[in-house]
This record gives sequence, C-alpha cells and structure tokens, in this order.
Amino acid sequence: MRSIFLILFLVFCRNSFTQKSNNRSYLELNSGIAVFEEFSSFGPSGRFFPGISFLIGNQSFIFQNIFFESQIGLALPSIVTAKIGLGFINKGIGASIGMRLYPTMAYAQIHLPTSNGQFNISAEVSPFTNSSLESYSLGARNLFTVGYQWNIGKSRKR
Repeated sequence: MRSIFLILFLVFCRNSFTQKSNNRSYLELNSGIAVFEEFSSFGPSGRFFPGISFLIGNQSFIFQNIFFESQIGLALPSIVTAKIGLGFINKGIGASIGMRLYPTMAYAQIHLPTSNGQFNISAEVSPFTNSSLESYSLGARNLFTVGYQWNIGKSRKR
C-alpha cells in the first residue's frame, strides 16, 4: 500500500523537482504483441495476442538529459493503460526503465529521436508470472511494442 502512495506522490508532485522549461509533452501510438502463460486463465493460453494503444505523455527533465516519464491512455485489449519511468536521452539515442501500472509490467525502452518526436521499442515482463496476482497483468507474461511519439505544445526541442 505504501508503494502505491509513493507512486502517486511522485506522479502528482513531479513538477516541483523538474525543470519546467525543458519538459516534453507528446501523443503516442503503439502496437505490440502480448505473450501469455502456457496455462493462463486470463488470456489465450500459450499464445500471442496483438494490441494497440494511444496515449498522452510527458517527459519532465530532472537534469539536462535525465527525465521522469508518465503516460496514460486508451488501449486494446486492456481498455486503459498507464506507465511511469525514469530515463535518459541525448541527440542519438535514449533509454528508460519503469513500471506499466496496468496491465502491470516492468519495462525497458529504447528511444530513437527524430525532429518531431521519437520512435520507441520496448520489452516488458510481468512481475506476477505464475502467481495469484496474475490478473493484474491480464495473464500476459511479456509485452513487446513499437511506437512513435509526436511532440505537442511547447515541447523541448532537440
């Protein structure tokens, strides 16, 4: 329970410790594949299942190249999704790690910047594989996604 309160505190209070002038807002479209447990009770057992998501997000830069990231949006088949993470980026490439809050997954993501946004490639793993909490990750063992983020508003320029 303390973890949930800490996460909410960090998400809602992040502006107090970030450089507001360097923040980056974006819209993101992702597609991916979920890999399910062989004997999952929540999905197509032992199979792959496609998914798609449309999110709004923000990278709040703590230092010149280090950011806190939060996203929320619509997804299929989960209906909604959200994630938070910490990462770095420079002119050539970036990376982040974090937690997808629903469906619950730990993720690592590569960022490939362009002039108007960035391409993303991520690999995610459920912390609840083979446990009674499997429903929090909708029975998926892994997610693999590719996506693109479009800068919106007065986003940080590269």
